[in-house]
This record gives sequence, structure tokens and C-alpha cells, in this order.
Amino acid sequence: MMGISCKLVELLRKLHLFYTKNKKGRDKMITRIFGAVTGGRLNLRAAADSSASILASIPNETLLIVTEHNDTWYATNYGSYTGFVMKQYITLLNLANATELPGEVTGGSLNMRRTASTSADRIIQIPNSTALTIIDFDADSQWYITDYNGYTGYVMKQYITVTQPMHNWAYGQVTSNTLNVRRQPSTSADRWNNVWPLNRIVLIKDAVEGWFESLYRGQPAYVVKDYINVLDTPVHDSIVDRMLFMVTPELGRNNVICFNGYSGEWCHRFADWLAMNAGMPMDMIPNDSNCGTGMVWFINNANSGGFHFKSAEHKARFISNYSAVNHLDDELTAAEEAYVPAPGDYIYFRWTNAASSVNVSHVGIVATVGENSLTTWEGNSGDQVVNRTFALNDAQIVGYGKPNYAAAQQA
Repeated sequence: MMGISCKLVELLRKLHLFYTKNKKGRDKMITRIFGAVTGGRLNLRAAADSSASILASIPNETLLIVTEHNDTWYATNYGSYTGFVMKQYITLLNLANATELPGEVTGGSLNMRRTASTSADRIIQIPNSTALTIIDFDADSQWYITDYNGYTGYVMKQYITVTQPMHNWAYGQVTSNTLNVRRQPSTSADRWNNVWPLNRIVLIKDAVEGWFESLYRGQPAYVVKDYINVLDTPVHDSIVDRMLFMVTPELGRNNVICFNGYSGEWCHRFADWLAMNAGMPMDMIPNDSNCGTGMVWFINNANSGGFHFKSAEHKARFISNYSAVNHLDDELTAAEEAYVPAPGDYIYFRWTNAASSVNVSHVGIVATVGENSLTTWEGNSGDQVVNRTFALNDAQIVGYGKPNYAAAQQA
């Protein structure tokens, strides 16, 4: 039985390129993007929103073909579903504009078959350790499409090793005084709007040769490997534990050293930066420069874990000045009265010397909680990052915003 012709092989290759129109209506070719799920099972959602319904749960290390949707989400197919996955949980495997994915036969000689079935006709037998190019696949299928010796057919996934590794996150520490953070793995690519300072700890994983992928405000970012020291400490499963490990070198820094490139009152920007630097998605934190509207986000947003006022006085003052929360009762709820803060909470303050018109003065992140006191990490305290201690009954504490870290880790 004759194999598939070389012309058909070439046609199949061309099918890996998608046509689209640019703004002037000219055709241009866009290559497929191959990616691997990293960091555990990944939810495929019906919309590009972490609160959207879950269509399927995709196993770790599953290979996908993804397309750009926005800065935070990819679109992809899995089984009979078309949906969206968060970029930060996908490792791209062919950023160098390849139309194929490299693989190698492992476990002995491998049969190439005419269709995706062990009972289908065998086209040819491929020797062990042969390098192959994976042309196509369905994410939930047990088969790859590949070509070998002029033939194109199906081979079982379990006998193919993808030769570009699928890396989970690791901790990396900046070794340069200032490190450019780029939108793509190229020195000619646009930079994000700040640089990383010496000793900053970030999440990294392999991208193309010479580059690490990382996160900038919850979105994919790229840095040159030569300026990153890979740390031996395994990445913590908990986002909060990551935050508290990664924040230590920031002590004493000021906003000139770049917490998301914002100026002015930057305490809330620092709290948001700390969460996103550890892998918290942007749409699951306030992502705000204003403490008051940050509190409103925790009270009203479905992605929030809620807000707990510490006193009826603070609650009544806040409600009277923010119409977006006037559905609340002035009195503390039973849950608020019983609430014990936890590491990772946003802690909001109103200083005792604040003007009568001020509802909230400052915000930090709870680091540790003891029997009678807690410690915080705060930005813009004397224009610096500081680590401080407060009594749990300190009257300056307005309340606690609780990010939904557990949901984010399952996004």
C-alpha cells in the first residue's frame, strides 16, 4: 500500500499556518503556537474570565494548540470544547515561529498508522530514538500526526517525548542592577513599563534559548537568562507563601525601583504587585491605586473573598461616603466580629491624625498573625517598603480584604 505523497505532506504542513487579514486587508501567515499545561490541572473556561463557567479540567503537561486572545488568556480547543485558559499556566514550546514541535521516539520501534487507531493500517515502522516533528494533534487524543521518511501518519503519544522541556515555575533572582522586562523573548521586543532591580525574586520557566518566561502584572514577560540566578528553593504551592518568600529583598526599596511603574501614592500598587508577582491573576485582586476603591472591589466583586470591617465606626463612615456600598448595614456582621486576619489579607488603615474627610489612609499585606499582634508588608510607608507590627486591636485598622487565593490556584 502506497504511502502519502510528498505533495500531500507539504500540503499538510501548510495547513499549520492560519490565514488572517491585517488592518489593510492583506493576507499574512500566522504560525500555530504549541503550549504545555504546567503547574497542575488547568481549567478550560467558557469565557476569558476566572469567574466564567468551567468547561473541562485539563491534566498537567497536556499539549495544546493555543491562539492569542488578550494579554492574560489564550483560546484553545480541548475535546469537544472551545474555551480559554490563563496564559500564566501555559509554557509555550515554539516561540521561535516554528510550525512544528520537535519530538523523539522512546520505548522501542514505533508504528506509524494511517488513522488514529491501533487497528489501522501500518504505514511504516520508525526506529527508537528517531527525531520527529509533531505536526498536529488533538489535546485529548492519544495520537500525534507526524511525518517520517516521506510519509505522514499517526503515532501514539505515549511513545513520543517532546524534546523541548515543559518546565514548571522556579524561583529566579535578578543579578543585574536593572533588568529589562520584555513582552516577547527578543531584545528588539517592546519592554514592559519598568525594569527589575538587583536581587528581586521572580517566577521563571524556560522559554526559547537564552530567555526565561516570567510574569509582569500577571501577564507573560521575558528576561535574558544571563541576568537571572535560578534558586534552589522549590516554588511554594501556596500563592501567599510565595508572596512572603519573594518580598524579602524589597525591604527599603522605593517606587523609583519600580513596582509596576506607577508614581504617587503607591501603597495599593505595591500590595497588588506583590500578589501578581507570586502568580495571582490581575482580575482577582483590586489592581487599583486608590485604597477606597480597592475596598469597594473587595466588597462588591465576585472574584473577591470578601471584606471584613473591624469596627462599626469605620464601617459606617465608609458606607456614608461610598454609594457603591450603601447596600451594607452599618453594624458589624457576626462574621466580621469573629474574623481573624490571615497572611495574604489586604489590611486597610485610617490613621488617627487623618482629616475628617479621609475614609481610609493606607494599605498593606498581612504577613504573620500572632495571639495579640500581626506583622505587615507595606509600600509607600515613608516612601519605602517596610515590615511593621500592629496590635490586633489597633483602632487604626479599618478592616481586611481577602483575595480568593484558593480559586486563583485552581484557575
